[in-house]
Order: sequence, then structure tokens, then C-alpha cells
Amino acid sequence: MKRSLMVIALVLFAACSGDNGTEPKDPGGGGGGGGGGVVTHEDSLRVETLQAFATQLEQWSGESPDSIAAHAVAYLKDLPSVINAGITPGTTTVWANFTGNFDLVVPNNRNASSQTDTLVDAQSVPTPPRAQSMPRSSGTRGRSTVRRAVVPESARNIPESVRFRALNAIGGCHLNPVPAIRALLANGHYDDALPGAPTVAGLLNSVHGDGVFYINSHGGPGFDALANPYYAVWTLDRVEKATLANYKALVDSHELVGMVEFSNDAMGNCTCVMHYGFTSTFVRRHMSFTKNSLVIVDACSSASDPAGDMRAAFGAVGASAYLGWTKSVEAPFAYAAMKYLIDRLLGINVISPESPPQRAFNIDQVLNDMQAHRNLRVDPAHNSVLTVFHLKDDFGLLSPSIQFLSIDDDGQQPRLIIAGLFGEDPGEGKRSVTINGQELDNVEWFPTEINCDIPESGSNASGTVVVKVGSGSDDRESNPVNITEWDGELTYNRDDPGSLAAEMTIKIRILADIHPFREEPGEAPFETTVLFPPRGDTSVHMTTSGTYEENLGSCKDTYTFGEGGDIGTPFGTGNGKDGSWIFFGSVDTQSHTLQLNIAVLGVFKAGTYVRTQVGEEHCDTFNLPQWVSMFIDDCLYDDLAQSPAFRMQMGDDFTVPGDERGPCDADDPLIGEVNDNHAQGKIKWGEMIPVFLPDTDAAR
Repeated sequence: MKRSLMVIALVLFAACSGDNGTEPKDPGGGGGGGGGGVVTHEDSLRVETLQAFATQLEQWSGESPDSIAAHAVAYLKDLPSVINAGITPGTTTVWANFTGNFDLVVPNNRNASSQTDTLVDAQSVPTPPRAQSMPRSSGTRGRSTVRRAVVPESARNIPESVRFRALNAIGGCHLNPVPAIRALLANGHYDDALPGAPTVAGLLNSVHGDGVFYINSHGGPGFDALANPYYAVWTLDRVEKATLANYKALVDSHELVGMVEFSNDAMGNCTCVMHYGFTSTFVRRHMSFTKNSLVIVDACSSASDPAGDMRAAFGAVGASAYLGWTKSVEAPFAYAAMKYLIDRLLGINVISPESPPQRAFNIDQVLNDMQAHRNLRVDPAHNSVLTVFHLKDDFGLLSPSIQFLSIDDDGQQPRLIIAGLFGEDPGEGKRSVTINGQELDNVEWFPTEINCDIPESGSNASGTVVVKVGSGSDDRESNPVNITEWDGELTYNRDDPGSLAAEMTIKIRILADIHPFREEPGEAPFETTVLFPPRGDTSVHMTTSGTYEENLGSCKDTYTFGEGGDIGTPFGTGNGKDGSWIFFGSVDTQSHTLQLNIAVLGVFKAGTYVRTQVGEEHCDTFNLPQWVSMFIDDCLYDDLAQSPAFRMQMGDDFTVPGDERGPCDADDPLIGEVNDNHAQGKIKWGEMIPVFLPDTDAAR
């Protein structure tokens, strides 16, 4: 798989115990960015006290989290430097306030996890069947659907920036989701910020302008000395005398707190160690994100009530959406959830791939799918719920997504209408709509609909449509959707009295998007009835031939046909001028049936009407042009059609086989009732082979 990534602002804390990352080469180091200060003797003693506490915490490792929390609180309250200590309600997280303005959080979730997982799941998963017996209702823009198209009213935008940052702060004792996250985002044309290790210094100096920010870490909610709730996120910097010299000012301003959790020690062993954790104040002062960015904090309790100020801080510095867990979460479960979520926001279908593949959906829809169909939203071990908070702007998904296509044709300039999720218009040069790789013009862009010009005819009047947000190597592509085309010719023949005959050659062109599509993720794509309009590059040509003679006393009437006429497009344009006509219809993608509604009225000069004298009595002779009116006879249409229409059974590949109807008695001979001779009408058509059938491998 190609590994080139991008960023949204995605800060997701996947599990208190979920990470596989590596320690920095200097795990205690990392200089300051303005975080230094004077380290007092009291500070040095506190470091020694906390290191002893971490060692003691390790001794209780075989007990339950509740028991460990009780031991830890009792231990901390006995320390003379501790002002207060307790357990955060609803959790087993321990917190403490020390003299000297130092706070401590102990998340108390130390379940280790292995690294034995791969990016791609073992096999594809078919989507559940969908009932087809629901009543239909008229849709819009060329669709008659099982239910009206689902159009989200929010969460419709794509990150403005393609840069992403994926961080693993826990260490090597837990499953590391970052390689999978990076691979998925690179596959979706996001650019990797290639950050260093998530030390304090690394976070302090670089987190600006990301579109997606993801961090896998320990997290814990505590209370400061004024009893205000706060939330802290673990970094890779250990609390030591040397690092305290670098970060003393950040500690004094409550941007950093101490955290004790299960991770690697200096020798790489998995044990209880003490690191710095950043708070909401750190986020407000040292981070910023671009419009419609996503932040994922993949850590325990990152979506809990005490983490409210952390979420608010990310919103204050530009993050549009924030995703986290309401309680403790196991690392393997969080890893599976994160892979699935990001895959479905991108619509790339490499994680638990569905058959057929699935297009991108917005974050609210994907979370519903994860809960309803995949059991990936609520961790069964702790009942922790993966939760999104919409903070500002309108982040929704990571790639544009086409639901269906239709065409409006006024005979002058056809317009392609694309329904789906595309976000706000990023402006010319930063987006495009292509068909067969050729860019289309006069684009009108809205979050759920795009309109643009499409050629009336030629090689790019049908084919594969793709929507892109961005430009160059940073463009994020939608799922490709095909406009299918049928070219056909119907021939209407009339056998009038004598050798008189007339014919209409009717050229039609049908274009329609007939691919089945999902309205919600996790559903099977449904098939429906697709409407198609008339086209501005079609026409009718009429010809006549033959003669008919009739004696009336001393007069002989002779009708001679041999002329014809043309009708232009159904919009009254083109070379024709001898009548009017229209066609339209639908393709039922369930039954593979084409219904063609067609009405033609040709009024043209067919030949001459001559009267000569053939007997002895007087006869008024004349030589006049013969005008006729020609239309398709009612007897040729389907009896059950509500309007004049032909229903044609299509093949499995939507090919229309050649066929004919008639002959049958025409309503009126072209020269009127003559000796009770009735005209006969017949219509036939040749095989119509479609091009650009729906791509069975494309997401939908």
C-alpha cells in the first residue's frame, strides 16, 4: 500500500493502555520552548517522592483497579507534601494536589496489549440485505427512490488542510495504532507531518496548521487545588530533576502535570513510571488547527465530563470536531475502532472491506454504523462510548463522496448534477469535477450538491465522474461514478393504401446513472428507478414513397409520395422544422426494464395530390401539394402505460435487445379514409448496447 499521508486535526485518545510507540532516544530530555524555571529543593524532593510512589504503585499491580485506587489515595494522603487527594467520580483515576503548585493524575489503567495486528482485516464482510418491498416515492433530480435521499444537515465539510499528525505517546507496552493510521491517511491523499516523538518539546513547538491530529495516549481526569476538574494527556517525557528544570514554568502555570501509568522505563521494561501530561491550558497556549479540522484523543476518559475543558481548548484553537472515549477503553478495541472509523471517513475500504465497497460517509453516520452493525463503538469491557463533539465550523468526513448523478438538458447546455457530500466550496484551483479525466467547466459548488456543464455529445458526454477537493498530489478524490449511455434508433413504418408508405427514423440517446448506492453506511446498496430526460443531440427524419390511384366518375385522383421532412431536437433546435417530438423515460435497475415514453407529430409535404379527367363528363382537375400529419399509432404502445410508452426488457448487462411491434391498424391513413382501406403501422428498434456500465469495484 502506498504510504503518503495527510492531516486533519484529529486528536483521538484510543486507550489508557493502548499504544505501541517507542520512547525517544533521550526519553528524559527535550528542551523547553519557554518552559524553564528555577527548580527548588522542594521540587527535587517532590520528584523523589513521586518516583517512590510509582515504585509502590507497581507493588499493587495484581489487584483490581478499585483496590489500587484506594491504596494510592491512602498512600498519597499520608505524604506531608500532599494538600488533597481523591478518586475522580465514575472512574478509578486517582488525583492529588501537592504543595508548590504541582498536580498529579494516576489514570490507573495498566492493561498491556500485544502488537499482533495488521492493517488489513482478513476478509471482506458483506453488508446486510435490505428489504426491497418498501413503497417508492418520487425523488429529485432524476431519481425515483425507495425513500427520499438522505441529506445531512451538518457534518458536511472536509478539512481545509491535508496535513495530519499521528502520535503514539504511551510507549512499547501497548498496541500501537499509529502505523495503521498513517497508512490509511496516506492512502486517502493526506500528508504526514512526520512529527518527532510526542515529548513536551515536540508538542510545544510544532502543532500548528494540522487538518487531522491523532494522539494515542494515557489520559486521566483530576481536580486542581481549587477543585476545578481538568484532564491530562500523557507525553513521552519522564518527570525527573533534569526535565523539571526545562519545564518548571509550564508546571507552575498548570500547563503540565505529573502522571503515573504503565509504560517503559529507561531500560525499556514495562512498569509504573511518571511522565508529564499536558492540560487544556497547554493546548490553548501552544497549538492551533485549520478550518474543519479533526482532533482525535485516543485515550481513556477523553470524552468524559471532566475532559470538557480539554475539548473546549481544542475548539478555541481551531479544531472543528473532537473525538474521544467516555470511560476507560482497552487498547485492542480502540485500535479496531480507530482503523474502521478513519477508513470509513476516507471511503477507501481496506479495513473490514464491504462487498460492494462503501463510499465515504460523515462522522455521525459512521459512528451510527459502528454501533448498529459492527459493535465497535462501545467497549464491552468498560462500557466506554466513542463520542464526537462538534466544536465549530462543520467537519464531517475526510474525502468527498458522490451519492448519485443526474443530468438536466435544456437543449442548449446540459448540466451535470452531483448529489453527495463535498463540503463548502474551497474555490477555483482548489477543487475540480472531471469526467474521464477531463475537467468540467462552470462549477457551482454546494456542501451536498455540485452543478457543472457537461458536453452534449462526444466522448465526454458519458463516462466516469470524479470530484476532487484540493489540487495536485494533495487532492482528495471521491468514489468514481459512471454515467451510462445507450444510443438507439427506432423505425416507424406505415403501409398506406396502394403502394404508399411512410417512415420515421427516430434517433434517441439515453444517459443515466444506474449504479446502486447506499443512503447510510453499513446498508446494502439499493436498486431503484432512474429517470432520464430528452437530449439535445437527437432527431427525427421522415420519408415517403409510392402511389395510390382512385377513380371517382370521370375523375382520377392520384397520390404520389416521395418527399420527407425532419424534426430537430426535442427542444425545437437543430435542422428540423416539420413538427415536434419528445422522449423521456426510466430504467428500473431492479427488474432491468427500460420504459421509453415517446410522442412524435410530423407535419410535412409528402408529395402531390393530382386530379385528372378520365371520362366524358366534366371534371375539375388540379395539381396540389400533399401535406400529411404522421405520428406513432396508439395501437403500438403498451396498454398498461399511463402515457404513450414502450417497455423493453433489458439483459443482465442492461443491453436492450432489438425487437418490433405491429403491424396494427393505424388510426388514420395519411390520405384519409379511401375505399375503407386502413393503414398499417409498425415500429422496430435495433439492439442498444450500453457503454460505461457501473463499475462493480467502485465504492458506492
